[in-house]
Amino acid sequence: MPIASNPLPLERDVKTGRRENPAINGPRDRTVCFMLSEPEKDSVDRLAFCMHLTRSGILANIVAQFVAAAEGSKEGRAAEKALAAYLNECRKAVKKRGPFADKTIAEMKGKP
Repeated sequence: MPIASNPLPLERDVKTGRRENPAINGPRDRTVCFMLSEPEKDSVDRLAFCMHLTRSGILANIVAQFVAAAEGSKEGRAAEKALAAYLNECRKAVKKRGPFADKTIAEMKGKP
């Protein structure tokens, strides 16, 4: 039976891999790939660590809201507000866990 035919729960505790999936009803199962420089990838990894998400989870949250916000409709403006709120949440997480993330990621990469 295809996965799409199974109804998915709407609770906030729906999991997709190792991350919480509060914004989208179900797993993200379509791959979209783009290139980042090494410093950009490191920045995404640091933010993902601070937010307790995977790299793809961070990017999916940002991209989904950004694309929705690009519309000039009422829903687009609501998505823009949600994107701004998510940015604020990310800033708080980086402020709280940024130094610990730097230390942990450097240890994982074998750098002192």
